[in-house]
Amino acid sequence: MTIWHDIQREFREGNNLIKIIFLNIAVFLVLNILQVFSWIITGQQESGIYSFIIENIQTYISLPKLATKPWTLITYMFTHVDLLHILFNMLWLYWMGRIFIDMLNGKRFVAIYILGGLTGALFTIAAYYIIPHLSEQVPAEIPMIGASASVLAIMAATATYFPNYIVQLIFIGPVRIKYIVLGLIILDIILIPGINSGGHIAHLGGALFGYLWASNIKKGTDISKWFMNIMDSISTWTKPRKNIKVTYTNSTQTAKPTNSVTQQEIDIILDKIAKNGYESLSAKEKEILFTMSKKR
Repeated sequence: MTIWHDIQREFREGNNLIKIIFLNIAVFLVLNILQVFSWIITGQQESGIYSFIIENIQTYISLPKLATKPWTLITYMFTHVDLLHILFNMLWLYWMGRIFIDMLNGKRFVAIYILGGLTGALFTIAAYYIIPHLSEQVPAEIPMIGASASVLAIMAATATYFPNYIVQLIFIGPVRIKYIVLGLIILDIILIPGINSGGHIAHLGGALFGYLWASNIKKGTDISKWFMNIMDSISTWTKPRKNIKVTYTNSTQTAKPTNSVTQQEIDIILDKIAKNGYESLSAKEKEILFTMSKKR
């Protein structure tokens, strides 16, 4: 029970990156445990319960089929059944998501994850009906699952906003994240004619959304703001109302001035990150960045 309590505490106290990773892992475990029990009882991996669940959380290329299960455009991006699929997706999400949340806050992270995954799915569906060879190669009944489009959206957004941020890759050393993301995008383009055409197109759709979002953020426009407003509304509905406590203070007291941070100071911090990485910041610089990201 201690392990279970530890997991609950980590989920409850963790940031949005940890919560999304936990959610992906939970869905993966449930699906695979159901397969194990089904195999023990019937000798087949796909039982009636498993089939019902997977059919209602994976999404579909076919518009008539999708029209009967529109919610799957969201649930598919939290669904994995293959170990390597979820392993690589969650590793990339953790590495890039940490950078994203440190600089751009957790609420935006959730918005880009979901909207990037949604854009990736819609990209694949549109390509299926526009590109003749794709409809011949990929049956409309083939479902889509996985967080890859969402992960590429986070990666592309991070690389666009902080293109010169340096990360350490095993066996390679320090690399700027813009080159990592660019390499993955080129690889997806090259592999489109292969056996997973729809998946690679979805990756590109997610990456495109991440790029557009970060490019607009640099100009002062947040194209995900409408979605974050929806999230705020849902959060308000689910939170219990708190009693309002009224206090009285002496009107003659003067407010204490608060420290302000200039844009020039923020730019200096961001330049330092680009040149030497996030870990090169002092504790005070990290606190300033964290405070400003919450305000954004």
